[in-house]
Amino acid sequence: MSRSKKKPASSLAPSERNPNPLTVLDGKHVRIAARLSWLANFFSGPLYRQLELTRGLTRPEFSVLHCLAQCPNVTAQDICLMTGQAKNTMSRAIRRLLQDGRIARTEDANDARALVLTLTDRGAALYGQLIGLFIEREREMLRPLTAGERADLDRLLGKLVARTDDWAHRY
Repeated sequence: MSRSKKKPASSLAPSERNPNPLTVLDGKHVRIAARLSWLANFFSGPLYRQLELTRGLTRPEFSVLHCLAQCPNVTAQDICLMTGQAKNTMSRAIRRLLQDGRIARTEDANDARALVLTLTDRGAALYGQLIGLFIEREREMLRPLTAGERADLDRLLGKLVARTDDWAHRY
């Protein structure tokens, strides 16, 4: 009984390998999640790398700035809920932004136990300089879609994130 040996992938000729690395996104399982993840990675990865290299700003730090630009006077816990990022990660980001004078922390006027965060002028100026990069990157990502398709995508994504069940629980 003879056994045929499979060639290791590294010894396959280019024509024998799968020529399209995106084939995994057309798989039978978790197609939508894989595609969303791929889009998110290629949308944000280059931007966050650029921010880290040129501004020394990490992804969690930008997330905090973004949350506070949209919703001032929220707590660190609120930001964790808004971003889905781990509490320890966000705590480090908040600590660094406080030290750098980009955000401020004050006692909540309605609840002395709560500490709310706000952008400082310095943080708002930095956010104003950076958000354009994200807007342009999103515009480029969505360029192949018609205005109607963009509206449909926005509506469908809004429906997914507005779920009221506990699917998106903190981790």
